[in-house]
Amino acid sequence: MINFRLIGIKLGEGLKYSTSINEINRMATAVFDFGVSSHPHESITSARSQLIYNWVMTLDEQPISVGYDEEAWEYLEPEVLKRKEKEDEGRRLQLLQDFIDALTPEDSPLRNLIKETARLPEFDSWSMIHESIIRVSKEKFENGYYADAVESAFKEINKRVKEIVRKKTGEELDGASLMYKAFSERNPIVVLDDLSSETGRNIQKGYMQIFAGAMTGIRNPKAHENITISRERATHFIFLASLLMSKLDEATC
Repeated sequence: MINFRLIGIKLGEGLKYSTSINEINRMATAVFDFGVSSHPHESITSARSQLIYNWVMTLDEQPISVGYDEEAWEYLEPEVLKRKEKEDEGRRLQLLQDFIDALTPEDSPLRNLIKETARLPEFDSWSMIHESIIRVSKEKFENGYYADAVESAFKEINKRVKEIVRKKTGEELDGASLMYKAFSERNPIVVLDDLSSETGRNIQKGYMQIFAGAMTGIRNPKAHENITISRERATHFIFLASLLMSKLDEATC
């Protein structure tokens, strides 16, 4: 299955500075025989990107089939129905490709969006991810906003540790300094292991460094710069965020 949402977002992002509202509507009406409907998306801030997304999502919901009325579909044999659905998907994808081609020059990499999306493996491991990370990151990840998904995950970790430290000390800290305070080897607020043993102290120190390093090396660059990261790297970061959140579940505060 092709992810129309992801294609709509990526196409809109790729064209938001090189086209106009009038051009988008002109090309869409030349390709499609239906009107556009609204599909608001909170992560899209450009009017042109939103319009492109609206057209793509409207295409996705269109009944493309011809030759059968609505009642006739109920009586089709399963094999025939499956074949018709496949034919419909092909027609829908061809219309989508025609729309992309109409908006882009011949050498544009955006013309490969359908093929690239078809090759993307589904990230089906959310069942392994901490529920707090799923809540703030999953939708952004699945919509192709990989850097935003990662930033949200580590902001959620920072928020949770900040609340613990504030309740215990009244101090308002953030980022790496917050993590050094929370997981201090000598006087920790959040205890991750048995500090009476050398192994436990090593675990406490190691995780303190990982938590602090994640704030400095992962969260901060995503928050302060317009950074683009790959799907694969975002997956790695989300698993790390899940590990750290799970470690907090096991901690003594």
